Amino acid sequence: MDAIVLAGGKSTDDPLSALSEGGLKSMLPIAGKPMVQWVLDAISASKLIDTVVLIGIEDTSALQCSKPLITLPDEGTLIGNIQRGSQKLNEVHPNQTHVASFSADIPAITPEIIDHLVSIYQKAEFDIYYGVVGRAVMEKRFPGSKRTYIKVKNEEVCGGDLNAFSKRAVLQPDALWKELIKARKNPLKQAGMIGIDSLLGLMLGFLNLDQVASRVCKRLGITGKAVRVPFAEVGMDVDKPFQFEMVEADLLR
Repeated sequence: MDAIVLAGGKSTDDPLSALSEGGLKSMLPIAGKPMVQWVLDAISASKLIDTVVLIGIEDTSALQCSKPLITLPDEGTLIGNIQRGSQKLNEVHPNQTHVASFSADIPAITPEIIDHLVSIYQKAEFDIYYGVVGRAVMEKRFPGSKRTYIKVKNEEVCGGDLNAFSKRAVLQPDALWKELIKARKNPLKQAGMIGIDSLLGLMLGFLNLDQVASRVCKRLGITGKAVRVPFAEVGMDVDKPFQFEMVEADLLR
């Protein structure tokens, strides 16, 4: 399976701006090397990743990757980057239906974790595979990490940053799920798009995670699966200084 690594975005107005001095968050040194290099190292040692598209870093002279590496400029939006990366990978391997998507800010990821998830994703049974990590898994591995959890029936989960999607769904020009991502800062608009019944079922704890995913995907015209990930490293994205310190200490052990 090919992969996209989303590494663009300068941290000029987020909690890590003081550490990165306004530069790319993905190039922020952590435990002796750029944050994105940890991700590339794990990908390099993966048995199941083929070609990698790295988006958002123009000068890669300080980076290494043993897989074929293609670099693309930041398109300015999450959807734009995913679409551009998918188009490029469609040119390289048109027979591969799905692409794995990595955030550059999960430096604790390992080759074993990647291969575990990609072995699920490459079955290609759904348009979207979205990894989630349970609170208990997260808190056991990274206590006090203060992730944002969604409470559904019988469990609490946070989002992971190693997911997968079909190129068909991504490159479909009028897909409703793209509008949902654009409206991610407008809860009322999102509620109208996913359906008030699904939203209420989620808020009141009537629906479990699989029921929520099924209803939302049906509403958006895609197929999808929420994958329960038993590895906290997938959900441990470095967003704040205390998380940076926590993950750096872990990497230096």
